[in-house]
Amino acid sequence: MSEPLRTWFGRVPPPDFDDGPTEVPPAPRPQKRKDTASGGDRRRRRGVASVIRWTAVAGTFAAMSALVITTSQATFNDTSVNSANRFVAGDIDLVDDDSDSAIFTIDDMEPGQTEIDCIEVTYQGSIPDPSRVSLYSGGYTDSGDFATYLNLTIEEGTGATFGDCATFVSVNTIESGGTLDDFGTAHTNYGNGAGVWDPSGTPESVSYRFTVELDAATPNAEEGESVTGLTFTWEIQN
Repeated sequence: MSEPLRTWFGRVPPPDFDDGPTEVPPAPRPQKRKDTASGGDRRRRRGVASVIRWTAVAGTFAAMSALVITTSQATFNDTSVNSANRFVAGDIDLVDDDSDSAIFTIDDMEPGQTEIDCIEVTYQGSIPDPSRVSLYSGGYTDSGDFATYLNLTIEEGTGATFGDCATFVSVNTIESGGTLDDFGTAHTNYGNGAGVWDPSGTPESVSYRFTVELDAATPNAEEGESVTGLTFTWEIQN
């Protein structure tokens, strides 16, 4: 009896089959993928790859640099302070001893008559070395031209007080040979005022002696004329 027919899948049938040996076709070789891109495309791809590689390297270097910089900024530190500072303005203070009284109150003057009186001025400001003390006219009222006949001499010195020139010692003559009118015209403010006293400390005092003479040649036309409201001003600046 002949052997029953069997179906063989995936393997070689027994060698005693009448049909003879069956050849199994070889497995197909894997095909290489052809690069159909042009030379320019291949170069661009290589360039992109290079850029990617260099970008990665640069990014790594930047990260390392940032780490180094950040690390180098961590340093020791210390501080020292000076607090409670302040600034207070100093003052310049000039006073006199007249107790708000006029140096001169003279009525019925005659030609050739001379009047002398003194006053003491004191610098007592907190600024120790201010500028000079300047004396100038604060103005007056002249009923005519009487001021042109009043001869005026002013001296700086020591030893006198208001209303008392008995112990006055002259140091500087700051106005001489002119009239009250001349003084009022020439000395009108701090800049052109008379005087050389420049305080070098505080307090410091200077006496002033005023000599006023009604000129002997005053004409009869000046009878009854007057100068009133006469003001002498001392000023100091820092």
